Amino acid sequence: MHYFDFTRTRRAIGLGFLFTSLVLSPATQLSARHAPDQAAPDFQIVESVPEASVYGEPGVARTQAVWLQMIGSAKQSVDIAAFYISDKPGSQFAAVVDAFIAKAKAGVKLRLLVDQTFLKDNQESVTRLRGIDGIEVRELPVEKLTGGVLHAKYMVVDNSVVFVGSQNWDWRAIDQIHEIGARIANPRLAQTFGAAFDFDWQVAGKPDLPKAAEQATRPLPFAPVTSDNPVILHGDGGTVLTAFPAFSPPSLTPYALTAEQPALVRMIDQSQHMLRIQVMTLSAIRQYGPKGWWAEVDTALRNAAARGVQVHIIVADWALHEPMQSYLKSLAVLPNVAIKFTQLPPSPQGFIPYARVEHAKYAVADDRSVYIGTGNWEWSYFNNTVDASIFVQGEAPAKTLTQIFERDWNGPYAKALEVDQHYEAPRNH
Repeated sequence: MHYFDFTRTRRAIGLGFLFTSLVLSPATQLSARHAPDQAAPDFQIVESVPEASVYGEPGVARTQAVWLQMIGSAKQSVDIAAFYISDKPGSQFAAVVDAFIAKAKAGVKLRLLVDQTFLKDNQESVTRLRGIDGIEVRELPVEKLTGGVLHAKYMVVDNSVVFVGSQNWDWRAIDQIHEIGARIANPRLAQTFGAAFDFDWQVAGKPDLPKAAEQATRPLPFAPVTSDNPVILHGDGGTVLTAFPAFSPPSLTPYALTAEQPALVRMIDQSQHMLRIQVMTLSAIRQYGPKGWWAEVDTALRNAAARGVQVHIIVADWALHEPMQSYLKSLAVLPNVAIKFTQLPPSPQGFIPYARVEHAKYAVADDRSVYIGTGNWEWSYFNNTVDASIFVQGEAPAKTLTQIFERDWNGPYAKALEVDQHYEAPRNH
């Protein structure tokens, strides 16, 4: 059982980077002024759009194209942390898997880290990749170590470019599920993700939690990007952004990196006017791990509403099971809180298991700060499960995510959660 670490909380909060004024060092200011022009921005929001739906913000990059570009550009290495892999012949994802295999045959070093527990239900694609020379696969036994799973979904290419987001390595995640991710081109930030990957990769080779805890305290050979040492990025139109990644759980993360839960709480605590949250599930009632109440994020949301912040939340209809439905209603009754759930129409192909759902995990605060993550908003995803996220301050990404959110909020699939009605959770498989 993992207990909350106050020292790590204080470190994760750092200097209050996200929502207070940021004082940059002269060297950082110089790098921001003289950053080289690039064909693509350092930071891109990436959206997966379910076919035959009204989703899809114009001008936003799509998942398959970004994954193919990143893998195709790899010259030295590709590291992928994936909950699982599920391919389907003829799908858009099949082209991504083929590109991955082609890089192995071209001599690029490829490492794939997957969850051990979930692998038993998704063996075929991983077995295929294990048989390719140049691809090394390891299984991380998170359930045995902390009681969780490896739920992260990120990719690091050549220690220079990162993709992180809600998209599983699943054919459905490209054109049957609504997903949000981000592509970030920055060597130091990529090294930071690489440090998290290397840590879990070594633990997968020798699964021993006490040894992992000892290893986590060792200093890294570079200055990682953290909440109190963020990186400067350039977005669309050359806009200057500040960003840092965060990771869960603390017990399977190098100590020098930022812990995710306290960083998210601080983002909510510092909001002043508006919070927009889109996530598949949200609950303070612990369903996985020790039974009880998850107070940190719940309290932050209630405090935000109490001080006048407008809190708008979109969840998936998969969140309508009990006791989650009752929890969501306990939020919805509060002044300044509005909750909607989405019901996507069926695919023209007919019913598809584990698809046609709102799977994004992001938040926008005050039209200036964003969070894009890989975990749902429940205790286990931050405290015993491996997840990752990116926090970014800047008006441009906040505007894009707000447009995506408002398209969904005002669209035909979103329905207000009425506290005096009972809803049946839909079939998902």
